[in-house]
Amino acid sequence: MKRTYLYLVIALFLGLGAFWTLKQSQKKSTLEKLDMNFSVPDTASISKIIITETPGSTSVFERTSGLYWKLNDKYKAAPQLVALLLTTIRNVEIRRPVGKAEKETVLNTLKTKNKKVEIFVRGELYKTYWIGDDAPENKGTFFKMDGGEPYVCFLRGFQGFLTPRYHVEEHRWRDHLLFSSTPETLQSVEVTHTNYPAENFKISFSGKFFQLDGPGRMDTLATADYILKFKRVYMEHFLKTLEQRYVDSLLRTKPEWTLSVTDIDSEKSHKLEIYASDDPDRRIAWMPDSKEMISIQSQNLAPLKIGRNQLVKR
Repeated sequence: MKRTYLYLVIALFLGLGAFWTLKQSQKKSTLEKLDMNFSVPDTASISKIIITETPGSTSVFERTSGLYWKLNDKYKAAPQLVALLLTTIRNVEIRRPVGKAEKETVLNTLKTKNKKVEIFVRGELYKTYWIGDDAPENKGTFFKMDGGEPYVCFLRGFQGFLTPRYHVEEHRWRDHLLFSSTPETLQSVEVTHTNYPAENFKISFSGKFFQLDGPGRMDTLATADYILKFKRVYMEHFLKTLEQRYVDSLLRTKPEWTLSVTDIDSEKSHKLEIYASDDPDRRIAWMPDSKEMISIQSQNLAPLKIGRNQLVKR
């Protein structure tokens, strides 16, 4: 009898435990679907993000096996900017529901001016929400889940609006790392000086060694030091707002010098035609392969602008 009673008590506790576990699971599932749950805590599981601006364009970010994010299936996205976006997606919180007095205005605005955010987890659509205008008095930004009510959202510890973090301007999302070649991947470097042709040179990888074209013995240490300077070189901006007539006028002139880098990885291979600018702290460069104009800080270019004389033993 006592043994039977003991079995009944154990069965009761097991049943209660199973019931509690089921309810917690259902509760968690329900919370995931609530129209106020905008955050995605596990950003490492996010495989794709689509941001669509109305009216406007779309930016698509896809995580690659190479541990970086591809932008619009064309470019490498800037790691620091994607990290900021993921941090925002993880930490966004609700400050308050939208009040009755402003609700109609907010909803009407969201119909005509919004940013649609679609978040995919392991290839499946996980969340869709819309971002509207910024709330009054710098108190957050209007968010609305697909099929839900509008809320004012914010980031704890951040004073400002969230809208700029979800922009769709492609050139602003692109990685600004221009050169990232190592001695193991670099194939050639060629520098041409418009006004000093005697200082032109080309370094090429041949067999197991690098060689310097033309007469004279290559200074191995100087050449090795020069090659290492291409490990990490950043540009400043993609100059997408320049007037076409200015670009055409500039291209009719001769560049100060040109730099051509060839890497095993074609995405790391670039040719630059470098022009002077009104600002001594930066130069303008034309990339003929992609037909884009960029700016580069002079301090980043200075170590690369050398002459043949600096690579030959005296």
